[in-house]
Formats: sequence, structure tokens, C-alpha cells
Amino acid sequence: MRVVLFTSEEPLYLPPYIQPILAAYGDAVDRLVVAPFDAPLRRQVREYLGMYGVRAGARMGLSYLGASALGALPRSVTRRMTGRHYSVAGVARAHDVPVERVPDVSDPGFVDRMRALDPEVLLSVVAGQRLPPALLDCATEALNLHGSLLPNYRGRATAFWPLYYGDDRTGVTAHRMTDRFDAGPVIERRAFPIEDDDTVDSVYRKLSATGAALAVDLLDAYPELPEPTPNETTKADYHGVPDASERRTFRERGGEFL
Repeated sequence: MRVVLFTSEEPLYLPPYIQPILAAYGDAVDRLVVAPFDAPLRRQVREYLGMYGVRAGARMGLSYLGASALGALPRSVTRRMTGRHYSVAGVARAHDVPVERVPDVSDPGFVDRMRALDPEVLLSVVAGQRLPPALLDCATEALNLHGSLLPNYRGRATAFWPLYYGDDRTGVTAHRMTDRFDAGPVIERRAFPIEDDDTVDSVYRKLSATGAALAVDLLDAYPELPEPTPNETTKADYHGVPDASERRTFRERGGEFL
């Protein structure tokens, strides 16, 4: 089995997400493709503040910067200090998986190289870009792991909305990728309960652990994957970054980001 894993570079939640996948299937992953978000930095900062607000955003920013600094250290030093990785690329290198950073995954040259590679599985874990149909056609199977129980909460901020609406559970959905975000047929949903003391941060960590376990199980089962089921979605299922009033309501209900 030849797998190409698409993701982005983020130091808090993605390294522990990717680590179990590569620990189990590093020998099958031909390369890890870092597909960064293609939005301008100003927009990314604006959306980040929209997600967390100024107060929680400052605390998250410090955590992010600290984790990024750890990720920049030699892998052996970071592992000795903390027992974990803080860089997606560092996780890949620890498992001898080549890393390729691709600013535009729709670039014809990159698509041609993927076609020549002829992978069996394209696996997307929080990739920063939509994989175009020409790229999806390069593989026998193209799967995305989305951090909600689709069709609920397509889009962004998937740890926030279940807490905002008071859901008693959330989880990860594996679905086939199509030319629409989070809209392909569902392969499997895997849920976990939301506890009273859960925060946005703790739900993101649970999503990472649940998604990693689901990815490993699907690769274990390949090519005998579960029969896909429809993923019927409406505009109401899509959720973006919360606005100021939604953050305020969330806090008034006792919600916490960290």
C-alpha cells in the first residue's frame, strides 16, 4: 500500500494526531505533504482572533509560540524535554517519511508527479487547501478526516460549535473527498462524549486522538473499507469562525477555550 498524507504545519494538535498514524504506517506513507493554508496572513490572524477573541487569543498565541519554539529545536532535545513532538515535519522525519511543502496542490507539475507516483490512498488530515479533482483522481481512494460528526458542523472551528450548542457528543468523520469541502460520502463516524469540564482545547485534543485511531483502523482495513453512506448536507450545516456575539454567548453559558 502506498499512501500520501496531506496535512498542514501546526504545533499543538497536529503532531499528536500524525504521530500514531506514522508509527503504525510510516513504512507505507510515501511522503507527507504540507499544504499550508492559502489565505493571506492578515486574514489568518483575523480569523484566529475571531475564533478566540483577544483574551483567549493571547493565551493561545503564547501556547502556539512556545510550541513552535519547541518544534524548532532538534527532535532529540524536544523528545527528551517533553516526551513528544511539536512539529509535523519532525514527526515525519522521526519515522523516515519524506516531507514536501507544496504551496499550491493544484499546480499541474505537482499533480503530474502524484499521478506518476500512483498512490493507492490519499489521506487528508487538516490539510490547508482543497485537493482538486485532478489530484483526487491520482489515487484509488481519497479520504479526509473531518473533526465533527458530519453532516453537522461542516467547515471551521469544529471543537467550538458542539460546545456552543450544548451537544453531548462529537467526533471525527472519515469521508471520501470530492470537489466540495466535507461533502463526500461517509466511510465511518467515530464519536466520543463531551464532558461537563471540556473546553475548546480539550475537545481539539480528543479530536486528534480519535482521528488518529480512526485513520489507523481504516488503513488496517484497506482495501476492505466500510460501505459509504450518503452525506446529505445543507447550508445550515456549515459553520465558520464564531463572531464576537457568539463568543460572548459561549462564555455566558460557562464555555471556556482553555
